[in-house]
Amino acid sequence: MRVHEFKIEGELDRDELLRISSQASQFASDIKLTFGDEDNQRIVDVKSLLGMMLLPIHTGSVVRLSARGRDELEALEYMCGLFEQHGCAPH
Repeated sequence: MRVHEFKIEGELDRDELLRISSQASQFASDIKLTFGDEDNQRIVDVKSLLGMMLLPIHTGSVVRLSARGRDELEALEYMCGLFEQHGCAPH
């Protein structure tokens, strides 16, 4: 499993999240976003359009992106690039 943490620097709008989700579907690996504190941790499947649309991530949140599967390195690198294009910075 590969993991990368980053900080949400600006609000991600619904269209951006849907675009990210649809791009994630090209990979065989499971791709998850984890955020929140230990008591209220949330995990979202990035490939889930509905899950991404309902994503309650706010500016300043630290998010962990993880990929697990046969193309996990490629998937993680690509997805990190997408999130960085949309205003997220490495943490």
